[in-house]
Amino acid sequence: MNAIEMLTQLLDTVNLRLHHSADDLLPSELTARAVTGVNTIGFIVWHMARSQDWAVNTAIRDLPEVVTREPWRYSSVAVAGIGTGFDSSEADEVARRVDLPDLLAYADAVHADSVEWLRTQSESLLDEIPDVAAHDARHAEYQTAGFRAEMDSGPEHDDAVGRKGGLPVWVFLTSVAVTHQHRHLGEVDLIKDAIRRGVS
Repeated sequence: MNAIEMLTQLLDTVNLRLHHSADDLLPSELTARAVTGVNTIGFIVWHMARSQDWAVNTAIRDLPEVVTREPWRYSSVAVAGIGTGFDSSEADEVARRVDLPDLLAYADAVHADSVEWLRTQSESLLDEIPDVAAHDARHAEYQTAGFRAEMDSGPEHDDAVGRKGGLPVWVFLTSVAVTHQHRHLGEVDLIKDAIRRGVS
């Protein structure tokens, strides 16, 4: 197994775990507030799919995101931004807006788009450093102070910038599209369990 095959398997596992965690969610559970100050499941799952779409299509490839294509551009998931830098009212509005079947189908479309592209690439791509600032500059939603503050910091960001001078493709694929996703899946599982146990 080479690095491309391993990354593809990691993305497959994220998608598998997403369905395991989210397929049985009730509409009311998408917007339920399990713990004060914690995001809702609907927002978290939307943010996961949008983050991968941004990472693969805007940050790395500088191509239109899946959410801008048919049939997603007019669907319930078509909210500007990826959730990074959103305040609580914006996050709650996303959760109220999204439809679970739409959301999971969109996540599947992002996954399929990502692995279809990745399978055509060579390992040399992984060390390339895309011009993310230039790619983001074409999108007003990625120029907000909240988005920039969160995206321009963090251990993976600081380490890669310090050692490489920028974020290589492999950082976006292993961090944003894999480890970031697993952290949020842990949140989804914990919040769902708290809702169903009546814990607050």
